[in-house]
Amino acid sequence: MIQRVVDWGFSPKVIKNVKEIINEWFSGSTLNGVLNVWERSTVSIENQQIPLHVLSYNVHGWGTRALEAIDLIFKTDSSICVFTEVGELWNSFTIPHFNIFYQKGTNDDGGVIVAIGKHLKATRIDINIENTIIIDIEGLSEQIRIIAIYWPNCQKRNLDDLKTFIVERTIFTGDFNATREEWNSPASDTRGNQLKKWIEENNLVFIPGTKNSSKRSKRHIDLIFTNIDEVKAETLSFGTSDHWPMLIKTEQIGFQTVGQFPIVNWTIYEIMLSLVQEYWIKELDDQNVDNWYHNYTRFLAALKNRSTQWKSRDKYRPSLPPYIVEMLKK
Repeated sequence: MIQRVVDWGFSPKVIKNVKEIINEWFSGSTLNGVLNVWERSTVSIENQQIPLHVLSYNVHGWGTRALEAIDLIFKTDSSICVFTEVGELWNSFTIPHFNIFYQKGTNDDGGVIVAIGKHLKATRIDINIENTIIIDIEGLSEQIRIIAIYWPNCQKRNLDDLKTFIVERTIFTGDFNATREEWNSPASDTRGNQLKKWIEENNLVFIPGTKNSSKRSKRHIDLIFTNIDEVKAETLSFGTSDHWPMLIKTEQIGFQTVGQFPIVNWTIYEIMLSLVQEYWIKELDDQNVDNWYHNYTRFLAALKNRSTQWKSRDKYRPSLPPYIVEMLKK
């Protein structure tokens, strides 16, 4: 029987794998015995925790930078994204696999988007403040709150309007247009002094990036504050905006996903169907139709299980739709 596979011109690896299955087929004393073995031919599937990644990026116009932002989301495996200064074209392009929340700004150039992966549950907190979004996020190992803001120079804010919204496990991030020397800027300004005092009063800590976030100056104005332990941030050299994106990471909080995924070797599956076809034709002559159908469908499922390999998942990443992949190539 294996000679037929050789004559069909399949590779030595395929021939070896088919030979193993054929030997199992003939070594079983009964059909039920063979199928029992194949049905148990699987691995223990374990879940793994994927660390939380939060992307914070002043896109300076969503209409012109939506594609690069989406590309960045998937390259960084970000489950939560904060985009500031999105502009009036904020809804010109949706993000696959994400739910979008928007708050208008003080003018057509402002506005904030928070995008949450659909594998998480997001609940928006009702707050009517321009350039400000507050989202509670479940589906992680611990519930967190995201407060996202864009604070242009023209906008007057009373930070105490946000005081009651600071809860345990809060990440407060966005473009603040505020500088402090200890926050990696060359000098401190009035807004930075005001913000520093408020942050300390509310028991938040500053999370530094790996370099300043402004491309036009040495100022670091895209800031991250939190009361979550062991949070780190990286400034990414990516994009055409006049700001560098910030990637927030924590190993302490994440979400569960299956650590392995199945790959069915359909070539081996089809070869085995061809090799045992005569057996099943003969069985149909010897059995009633209902009994034969039950055995044959069980055989198909067991053979598929036997032809399946489980591979470890290196990282969590939903697939980009083909039309976006093609647009990114242009």
